[in-house]
Amino acid sequence: MTQKSESLSRWHLGALALYAALAVLFINHGVNLSRFIAGQGTDPYLFVWFLAWWPHALLHHLNLLYTPLVWQPLGAPVLWLTSIPLLGILLAPLTYIAGPVVVYNLIILAAPVLSATSAYFLCLRVSRNPLAAIFGGYLFGFSSYEMAQGSATLNQSLTFLLPCLVIVALRRLSGEAGRCQTVILASVTMLAEFFISQEVFTMIAVFAGAAWLLAYWLLASARVGLRGLLGDAVIAGSLTAIIMAPLLVEMFRHAHYLNLPAIWPYYFVADLANFIFPTGLTWLGGHWDGLVTKHMPGILQEQGAYIGLPVVFILLSYMREMRHVPAAKYLLTLWLSLAVASLGPQLWVAGIFTGVFLPWAIVMHLPLLGMALPARFILFVSLVTAIIGAFWLAQTEMQPLRWRRRALSALACLALLPGLHPWTQIPAAKFFAPGEVQAQLGANPRLLILPFWRQGPSSYWQVENNFGFTQTGGYLGFPPKAMQHFNAIWEMAGNIQVPDFPANFTSFCEQTNTQYVVAGPGTSAEMLAFLADLHWPSRQVDDVTVFTVPRTVHG
Repeated sequence: MTQKSESLSRWHLGALALYAALAVLFINHGVNLSRFIAGQGTDPYLFVWFLAWWPHALLHHLNLLYTPLVWQPLGAPVLWLTSIPLLGILLAPLTYIAGPVVVYNLIILAAPVLSATSAYFLCLRVSRNPLAAIFGGYLFGFSSYEMAQGSATLNQSLTFLLPCLVIVALRRLSGEAGRCQTVILASVTMLAEFFISQEVFTMIAVFAGAAWLLAYWLLASARVGLRGLLGDAVIAGSLTAIIMAPLLVEMFRHAHYLNLPAIWPYYFVADLANFIFPTGLTWLGGHWDGLVTKHMPGILQEQGAYIGLPVVFILLSYMREMRHVPAAKYLLTLWLSLAVASLGPQLWVAGIFTGVFLPWAIVMHLPLLGMALPARFILFVSLVTAIIGAFWLAQTEMQPLRWRRRALSALACLALLPGLHPWTQIPAAKFFAPGEVQAQLGANPRLLILPFWRQGPSSYWQVENNFGFTQTGGYLGFPPKAMQHFNAIWEMAGNIQVPDFPANFTSFCEQTNTQYVVAGPGTSAEMLAFLADLHWPSRQVDDVTVFTVPRTVHG
C-alpha cells in the first residue's frame, strides 16, 4: 500500500468514525434501543410491523406479496405499501434474535452514517480533497431532509444508494468503467432501491433523466460520453424491468388499491422560508422554530428544506466565482431546478399560501408523478448542495482564503447541527402479549382496535402478539380505496362523533365481520362513552376494554 493510499484510508476511517459519533450523539444520545422506538407519531410502528412480518411470512410459508392481517376482509398487497422488503428479508436473522424494535432503531441510527459516507466518497471523487469531502458528506448525511425523514419514515431516510449511483455514472463518463460494469452496478443499485423505497426509486429515475438532459444542454464537451451513458441507462433500465416484471405485473393488478388525497401534492411541499428557517429537528430550530415554521405546510417530517444562511452564502460565493465554468453552471442550474420543483405546484412562503403557480403545476397532470410529494425532492437538492459545498471548500490554495472558507464551512455545519432525535416509549400492552389475545378471545379473532388507524399503535400491538389476530382496520399506510367509503373510518380516525356515527360504526363492523372492538390505552373518553351506549357485552381485560360485537351485527 502506497503512502498516499494509507493516508486516504485514514481519511476514510476518520470520516466514518466522525459520522458514527455524530449519529450516536444526536440520534441515540443514550436511549435504550429495546425500550424506546426512534421517532415520533405512529409511522415508526408500521416499519416495525414490516420488519417483523417478513421473517414471520418466510417462516410460516405465507404469501410474500399479500397480507390478510389488516383491513379484513380485503387484506393488503404489500408492494403498494412502504414494506421495505430488502431490509425485512436481509435483516430477518437479526430481527429473529434481537426483535424488530432494536433492528428498526439500528437502521435509523445507521441511515445518516451510510448516507454521509456514500456522499463523502462521491465528494472526494469530484473535489479530490478529503476535508472538503467530509464537509460534503456531512451536508448530505446530516441534512435537514435526513433528520426530518428519520423521525418517522425509515424508507425515505435510507438515501445512501443515490450517491452510489452518481459515482457509477461518473466512473463511466471518465472512462474508468465499461458498459458491462456500469449496467450491472446501476441495475443492482436500482433494484436495491426499489426494494427499500419504490417512491425514491421512481424519483431517481425521473430526476436522473432530467439531470441528463440538462447536462447534455450545458456540457457540450461531455456529449459523447453522455450519449454512451444514455445507452447504458436504457440497457440497465430494461434489465431492471425484466427482473422486476413479475412484481410489476402483480403491482399493476392491484393498482386500484390506493387512492391518496388529491390535496397532498399541494400541501406536502417545501416552504420557501424553510430554506432559511429551521424546524425543531435542528439544534437552532429547537430554540425558536415556533416563530415561523409552525405555520408551514405539511408536517414536521416533511419540512426538511432548511440549509441555513452559511450554506446560502457558500452557494452565492460559488456562483459568483464559478458562474462561467460549464460544470459549475450545470450544478447551480440543477440545484435551482430541483429547489423550485420541491416548492410544488403553488408557492408557500412562511406558511402563507400565495397561490402563485410554479413549473411543477404542469407535472401535476401526469400519472404517478402527479401524486409525488414535492417536499421529498429535497433529497436531491441536499445531494447537489453537498457536491457544491465540497467543490467550494476545495477551490483555493491561498492560505488566508482557505481558512476563511473552513471557518464558513464550520458555521454551516453548526447551523445544520441536529437537535436531539425524538424517541417514543414502546406502547406495550399486557393484553397483546404473545398468546394472551388468543387465550381470551380464541384463535385468530377479527379485531377493530382503538385508537383507530394512525391515531394509535395497533400495528405495534399486532407485532407484540406475534400476528395472532387480524384487524378489520390497522395502520400500514393510507386506508385502501375499497374501504374509503366507510364514513366510520374517518370518524374513528379523528375521534369525531357526528349524528350518524352510530349507524356508520355498526355498518363498518357488520360489513367487515368484526368480532371484537378492543379499546386499548389512549382511547378517548368520548369513544369509550359511545361504545358503552351501544350496550354491547363488554369486559375489562388487563389494560384494555373488550366489546363483543353481537352476532346479529357481524353474522
